[in-house]
Amino acid sequence: MRILFINPNTSASFTDKIRLIVERAAAPGTEVMAVNPDSGPRSIECIYDELLSSPGTLATAITHLDAFDAFVIACYSDHPTVYALREITDKPVLGIAEASMLTACMLGRKFSIVTTNREWEPLLEDAVAHYGLAERCASVRSTGMAVLALEEAPPEETDARIIAAARQAVEQDGAEVICLGCAGMAGLDKKVADALHVPVIDGVVSALKLLEGVVSTGLRTSKRLAYSQPHYKKLDNLPEVFERPYQRPAGA
Repeated sequence: MRILFINPNTSASFTDKIRLIVERAAAPGTEVMAVNPDSGPRSIECIYDELLSSPGTLATAITHLDAFDAFVIACYSDHPTVYALREITDKPVLGIAEASMLTACMLGRKFSIVTTNREWEPLLEDAVAHYGLAERCASVRSTGMAVLALEEAPPEETDARIIAAARQAVEQDGAEVICLGCAGMAGLDKKVADALHVPVIDGVVSALKLLEGVVSTGLRTSKRLAYSQPHYKKLDNLPEVFERPYQRPAGA
């Protein structure tokens, strides 16, 4: 099987980190590829950033639709392109936030998310509610670091802040499982788990493993209601790539 990981920001270093992690974690017979759009924000830290990143992310996915069996949007948010892609393909599509939270629910009664800057806290609380997991979420804790600071700050500072926030979630909020709430935190799960002695979830790896299972069993995205195929309409002043997924009527 072939699984495509799309980092929806334009940070090539984040994409390279994702690629290394999924290449190491992939099962025999799974081919993985990580890409990012050429246009859009360098990091995603708010709804405005999410929307600005969406056209480039969608265009990237559309050009690869036929070549892969499943797709991952590697941004720790309720990114809108996850749902758009589920409409335009029946191949499985998963975001790393949803993947990590679903995995956490199998490992403990309550999970907490450790994220970057404080502005993410309400956005991730909304995401938890959207996934129907509000009762399972103990808290959302932030490190106070911007997303890009994860690759610019000394590693020991980054590790210390993530572990400190995770420790608060465990000791003060009652979390039994920690979800690392940023793709830039990928690869730090073992270090945090060793410090706190609770399961720590890397959303990138969770998405990979969940999709390996889904693809291997032949499951596809339902087209019954929510993710039904979009019907054709004329698009004005948009690149041709966005017309490709439409279900075209005869003669259109």
